[in-house]
Amino acid sequence: MELSKKDRIFLINQYKILSQLEKENSSHYLELIEILEYGYQGFYHKIGDWISDEMPEEDSRFVISILDLYRSIENIKRSTKDEKLLSHPMATFPGFDGNNESEYLGFCRFLIDTQGKFQEQEQYLSKNDGMNSHTPMYEKYQRMIAAAEKINSFHKLTLNDIFSILDA
Repeated sequence: MELSKKDRIFLINQYKILSQLEKENSSHYLELIEILEYGYQGFYHKIGDWISDEMPEEDSRFVISILDLYRSIENIKRSTKDEKLLSHPMATFPGFDGNNESEYLGFCRFLIDTQGKFQEQEQYLSKNDGMNSHTPMYEKYQRMIAAAEKINSFHKLTLNDIFSILDA
């Protein structure tokens, strides 16, 4: 991370304020102040290590697309109550792998927990370990979305379409 003297001054002032407001974290802020005052670049990572890298818009659209597809699947499950569909292992959104796809998992949780979107998934949070699939799902979801896009709109899928998508 590169910081100008101006950046460092702003951050030092912010950390001085925080050290007074959050007495329990004061020693942490004082350490960051010293790092900034002396320009210890080797420790600049401590300043922003809690900030994640940006998630590309394309990845955000991917997560929203798979959740949108599962919304359609939920609608068909409710309307048909088809036993074969209800028992299909992929008929319930498994989430993303917390170890290898944590950025997607975090974004899913943000959409559902923070923004209140895709609320149909809330009922499964205890069953799918908070959307942690414990196995990589990205490639499977890519195949599912590609199969759905070949068929038609996510919102006009038939039961047969759903099985084709789930088995992609």
